[in-house]
Amino acid sequence: MAGITEDRFIRKRVLKLVYLSIATLFAGVLLGALHRMALGDILVLLFLDVLFAVSFIFYLETSRLHKKHKRPDSAEDYQRLCIYYTAGILFMLPASFFPAYTVPVFCIGFCLAAALDREQAFAIALFLNIHIALGAESSVTAMACTLMLMLLGIVMTGMYDQKEYRIYAEVTACALNLAVPVLFYYLDKGVPTLRLFLFALPGAALGVAGMHFLYDLLHFKLEHFGEISLDTIVDPSFHLVREIKKYSQADYNHAIRVSRIAAHCAARIQVNAKLAAVSGFYYRLGKFGGEPFIASGIRIAQDNCFPNEVITILSEFGGQEEPISSIESAIVHITDTLVTKFELLDHTTLSSSWNRDMVIYQTLNDESSSGIYDHSGLTMNQFLKIREFLAKEEELL
Repeated sequence: MAGITEDRFIRKRVLKLVYLSIATLFAGVLLGALHRMALGDILVLLFLDVLFAVSFIFYLETSRLHKKHKRPDSAEDYQRLCIYYTAGILFMLPASFFPAYTVPVFCIGFCLAAALDREQAFAIALFLNIHIALGAESSVTAMACTLMLMLLGIVMTGMYDQKEYRIYAEVTACALNLAVPVLFYYLDKGVPTLRLFLFALPGAALGVAGMHFLYDLLHFKLEHFGEISLDTIVDPSFHLVREIKKYSQADYNHAIRVSRIAAHCAARIQVNAKLAAVSGFYYRLGKFGGEPFIASGIRIAQDNCFPNEVITILSEFGGQEEPISSIESAIVHITDTLVTKFELLDHTTLSSSWNRDMVIYQTLNDESSSGIYDHSGLTMNQFLKIREFLAKEEELL
């Protein structure tokens, strides 16, 4: 099953990389044509675009292979990158006709960093800035001004992450958009100009407006881009559900039991029952992808664009590599542990309600005393409610 899934999404990633290469070259040709550059200049620009495309793709792939955090690295991430890369190119082409020192690049840098990884935003900003400067035949000082404003926009997202500092970030952004063009113009021409200051006002207003109205929207999309709904990934027609059932009826039955019981437990203490159900169903997803099991489960979930909350619970399987960090994750672990224990015991042992209660109490008490749920936020009162509920849960039998 893992091989089928992996091949499908590697192919999609390759298509996105091909698109990025073509878009880069097309941007250079179109820029040259719009500005009526000489053929030799266009060829030089194309050569520079090839160098950038190769370097950028190499960076993307090495980052994907070596990244340590839990952000997905699926085809959907590449799709998001393609969308914003294309948007940057569409901005760059008309921006290359703006008068020097008036291009509103601060907002573009800020939006790129809000929607993408900052490293990706830096690379794209450099590419866009060089093309704007070449198209407008800007001086070195004007090019430095544009680059500085775009990089300041990217850096400012770090300050904007903290909601209590946003007003200060907006005031700072306004001041930078007004001061930087005027200062660089003075370095270039040797004289101050009120006209440029007035031209900079719309850029400052646009930069602050972009920060205020677009950041939360773009950053939310960064966190949830490409995710499919919880209902979709447990629908019987979903391809992973069908593949698990085809792979092993016993594993499928186990997943169904864990899913249903986890949902009941979550509802009992009024936490996210749907998240517990979905995570319970896929808790052993790594088993179908081969060793190392946890990494395999995360990879399959990422390639299928599972919500990050589900991926986090899968990464916390058994508390082996990551501590259990949420109540839903604790519920799924409790349920999976107990269902597994009951599957291993014979029906004669479980025929006595006293024996069954002893198994439940001893198993759950042992898990709790081990400290595995200490970082989950699960309170003792919630744990006791879950334990009492499970002692009466008929589906465990």
